Amino acid sequence: MKKWQIRGGAAASLLAVMAAAGCLAAPVYYLNDDTTIRYILSGACTGIPDSHAVQMGYPLTWLLAALYRLAGKLRIFVPWFDLFMAGCILLAGMGILMGCREIAGEKKTFWRLVLILTGTAFFMGMFLPNYLYMHYTIVAAMLAGSALFLWGSGHGRGLPLCLLGLCYLVRTEVFLLAMPFLLVAALDGLLREAGSREKGRGWMERLRPALKRQWRPLLVLALMAAVFWGINRVGYGSQDWQKYWQYFDNRVKLYDYTDFPSTDRYGEYYEQLGLDWGQYQVLFHYDTILDQSIDEQVLEQVESGINGLKENVPTGQRVRQCLREYYLHMRYDGTTYGLLWAGCCGLLLILLTAYRRWDKLLLLAALELGRSMIWLFLIARGRFPERIWITLYLIETGLLLGMLLRECVDCDGMQAVGGKKWFPVTAMILCLALAGSVVPMQLRHTAQRVARQQVKQDQWNLLADSLDQQYLYLMDVYSAVAYAGEVYGRDDGHILLLGGWLAQSPLVRQRLAAYGAGDGAQALRHEQVRLLVEGSRDVAWLEEYLRQRLGAVKLQAQESIACGENLEFVVYRLVEQDA
Repeated sequence: MKKWQIRGGAAASLLAVMAAAGCLAAPVYYLNDDTTIRYILSGACTGIPDSHAVQMGYPLTWLLAALYRLAGKLRIFVPWFDLFMAGCILLAGMGILMGCREIAGEKKTFWRLVLILTGTAFFMGMFLPNYLYMHYTIVAAMLAGSALFLWGSGHGRGLPLCLLGLCYLVRTEVFLLAMPFLLVAALDGLLREAGSREKGRGWMERLRPALKRQWRPLLVLALMAAVFWGINRVGYGSQDWQKYWQYFDNRVKLYDYTDFPSTDRYGEYYEQLGLDWGQYQVLFHYDTILDQSIDEQVLEQVESGINGLKENVPTGQRVRQCLREYYLHMRYDGTTYGLLWAGCCGLLLILLTAYRRWDKLLLLAALELGRSMIWLFLIARGRFPERIWITLYLIETGLLLGMLLRECVDCDGMQAVGGKKWFPVTAMILCLALAGSVVPMQLRHTAQRVARQQVKQDQWNLLADSLDQQYLYLMDVYSAVAYAGEVYGRDDGHILLLGGWLAQSPLVRQRLAAYGAGDGAQALRHEQVRLLVEGSRDVAWLEEYLRQRLGAVKLQAQESIACGENLEFVVYRLVEQDA
């Protein structure tokens, strides 16, 4: 068969698997970050599709926003963002299968079949679950993991560079996390080429062309990243957006790297932090759009004050804490990811030892030492949620699986030390069994999570359908945090969350300006603006805050919307107290 026929068949097969899985368990998003990005791109935020989606690279978001504008002019609904995310997963899966085909080379049908089955099992166990329960960070990790697999397989550099470029645009931080692993992949390729047993050529003679084949694509990747970075800087070059980025960075430091959101103990020290009572309440409840005076300088001041209140932990004790957390993560979190990682490491270690690949053993040791340093660094920073360690597992297992399969094929026919020639075949079959055993565990676990999230999504859909479209509803952040959104769904343009990473952005200011307001508190005075809160949430603090800001006002409950057993949302209107 021709290459295009093989690739077309592989793409069609993966697409069919994704479609079937999507019909059985409707895909949902892991967090509302993705739907917030889509909220901007689709035009639900300001009424016009906008390319300033913040979390993704500007060249990509410009294209997606343009596609949304085109669909709008044609008066058709096309979920471009969701289709792009699914396309990235499909492309990453294609990379795995193409890498397996490249590793097989001219081997017999048995080898080709086992390799393709292993790649398919890896896709279904590692990638497919994260299509059903999607997050853009993990999508970027799948792109990076597939690129590293291809790099280690000996495949051409075009597709890996394309995958890494997309990874950069989808989530730059994941691209940077992947760079140490890419260095290992490049060194692995260098050692394989330089160590080939070509007659009449010395080691140094083989090393020079191998170096050339490795550094050129790395240089192209660096130039590509530099171009994307430059375009993004131009896209966000205005003074308003530069000011927003300072706010965004300081918000991350406060909410992601301190314990401020998880404890109310700082309520006793709000004056010490340079805040008044109202500012503290707004920050603590994360409804920061209520007060636009809480800018980047205020956040920096609060973050610095909180760090000043913390007790200093001795370095030795802190190191021990981090090591213990690392151990607990490895033992209890992500069992299926850890199983595949440990299996690949173990099989690769045995194979390299059996064939005396001492240089590759050193590289494997360096890889595991380096990954431990990355994990410990992230743990020490106090910011290591599930989506981050899943990202690291996907990147590393993609690399390890590519190295393992490549070694199995390279060692085929060679005599192992004290062993038989069938040793690589055994390792390959064990690898297939390992990848296959992960599939049912991952899919079962993901199906349960998707089902739970789908129940919440049904509740959200009921709420959104019950709201009057002529009003803008400012929604309390913690009332909405459980509702991440569905893939291929529409955005609720009449709901604006009162906090999150979009706060203080020019987009929010533009939206509020349409109601003659500079912040959320002022907007509540408009006759077409309402407050939306989950029924069990206390709004006494907010009413008191609004009185301090706006004078004699009160929140008047207008209606309650039942969205399931023991769940209701309340719509409030701000009225003058003497009315």
